[in-house]
Amino acid sequence: MARKLKKRDIKEAEIKKHNPTLFAKVKSGDLTLQEAYNIMMSEVMNVKEMKGKGTKSNKILFEEEVEIIQKRYKPTLEDWIEELKRLFPFTHQKHLK
Repeated sequence: MARKLKKRDIKEAEIKKHNPTLFAKVKSGDLTLQEAYNIMMSEVMNVKEMKGKGTKSNKILFEEEVEIIQKRYKPTLEDWIEELKRLFPFTHQKHLK
């Protein structure tokens, strides 16, 4: 029966295969596994820097953004309407009454 490999085991094997020096630094504790993996992948992919999974942006929904604006600036309804007119000068007439 095949043993299921953990992500850590796969990363270690990749580092050991492509850059044994980095693998030695991981084993000695000079680098973390993720740092060594990012360095190794940047070399393999021939890019300047490889960023890990934790660097993804956390986008928020439009409704949440509007809620933040409402709490921070407390605009009136007239302020919202004026801003919509400014943003959509050619189309606001058919949507705003």
